[in-house]
Amino acid sequence: MPNRSIPQPDDAQDALLAARVGKAIADRRRANGLTQAQLAEMIDLEQEAISRWERGTRVPTIHRLQQLSDALDCSVDQLLQRGSKRPNDQMANIAEALKGLDPDERALVVDFVQQFTDMLRSRHSGKGHRRK
Repeated sequence: MPNRSIPQPDDAQDALLAARVGKAIADRRRANGLTQAQLAEMIDLEQEAISRWERGTRVPTIHRLQQLSDALDCSVDQLLQRGSKRPNDQMANIAEALKGLDPDERALVVDFVQQFTDMLRSRHSGKGHRRK
């Protein structure tokens, strides 16, 4: 008889996804200056449901993800990409973070990222191996 108190690999991945989606919803809601109650009203839902999603205890259905993306003025992809390990998703998150910055600020961030990644690469090459 399996012990359900030890998370199974799929359960752990589901919990991680729920937490990432919840954080993306909360971050986007705050960026739009909305309270949980206001967002809930926009999609005809109880505020407690928004709270459960943001805490990662529940995951919105596909229908609710679409409603959230409309209310939060973003794509469903943006809600799902947060925390992804895929390089393309990570680049999309960085591009999103650069939005709203003036050209000088963007250049500063890009320069910092370049210098930081160069420093990390040189540390890895100094150890004689690449990190996976």
